[in-house]
Amino acid sequence: MAGGGTLGHLYPCLAVAEELQATEPGSEITFVGARGRVDEHVLRERELPHYLIDAQPLPYGLSLKAISGLWALRRAVQQSRRIIKHLEPDVIFSTGGYVGASVGIAGRMMKVPLVLHAPDVNPDRGNRLLARWAKRVTVVSPHLESVFGEKAMHTGNPIRREVAEATREEGIDELGLDSELPTVVVVGGSQGARRLNMAVLDALPALTDDIGAQVIHLSGPLDYPRLRSEADDRHGSPERYHLIEHLPNLGLALAAADIAVTRAGSSSLAELCLHGVPMIIVPYPHAGGHQMLNARPLADDGAAVIVEDERFTGACLAELVAEILGDQQRRILMEQAALAAAAPGAAKDVADVLLKAASRAALADRNGEA
Repeated sequence: MAGGGTLGHLYPCLAVAEELQATEPGSEITFVGARGRVDEHVLRERELPHYLIDAQPLPYGLSLKAISGLWALRRAVQQSRRIIKHLEPDVIFSTGGYVGASVGIAGRMMKVPLVLHAPDVNPDRGNRLLARWAKRVTVVSPHLESVFGEKAMHTGNPIRREVAEATREEGIDELGLDSELPTVVVVGGSQGARRLNMAVLDALPALTDDIGAQVIHLSGPLDYPRLRSEADDRHGSPERYHLIEHLPNLGLALAAADIAVTRAGSSSLAELCLHGVPMIIVPYPHAGGHQMLNARPLADDGAAVIVEDERFTGACLAELVAEILGDQQRRILMEQAALAAAAPGAAKDVADVLLKAASRAALADRNGEA
């Protein structure tokens, strides 16, 4: 399982691994992540078999950082080759990104079957590079069939069972919420999002006092100390404000949510759709603009409202939350549109693809030995 650097690349691997172990209990699954990134913490915390490589993001354009990134890629590929030689896997599953690209290139060099998952509507450079060698490419949108051709299979984004199976009652109980109050959940991604974080802090009196909502603010680690301090200084630690640095099972918050404020990472959007949560989406404006492409179909279908990053303020947030929570019919339609966009069987479908690829590889090995 090659997916790391961000949780958006790692979590689909975890979800598919769960289904593999449920279908084939004897499966041996090993993860490869990036040293010093959030996946290192998650893999260790969950005590999953894993290796870490010195993979780094490859900047766009020609620069000294890009040259350094290419050198890091070469080193990560060498490390991946040593891991593959030791494990002798039947199949490699890559979700792209710089970890997936490193392992995928090494796997190609060592002739190990490769299955890709493209978690974004706009595939990253790693998946575009590796697709020519992949046995199959599972994708989140049918539009990607035109990109990857006959290798593409539309599955949606795999979601971990703990997230998918969380209930509203569990979320309210675990997070200490009031079941009578509307709940606003703010999700900035694994590292957080400063634009979202500061807008929430500015909007807090309007959200909790004027609108009467309770707020679950998943800040990520970077801004957490500052937000904790400023919330206390500016607002006196409101009772209805729940600031959380990291929530291992995001499903608890999503199941309790009446509305969510989020970036447009593919995993976050898939999880929100599965729980039928109306969304205010503020796409990250960089990294090739792929988040806007992830968000656009949900807005077109009525599940979400998109706000450009530079326009997102505390006043904007409070106004949109008031509009959506105050219009029950609109909120119901948004919930229905989100549920219609969900792919609850994605993890099982991707796992089946992997098992088929592994079985063919094992059969080819036996025939070769014969």
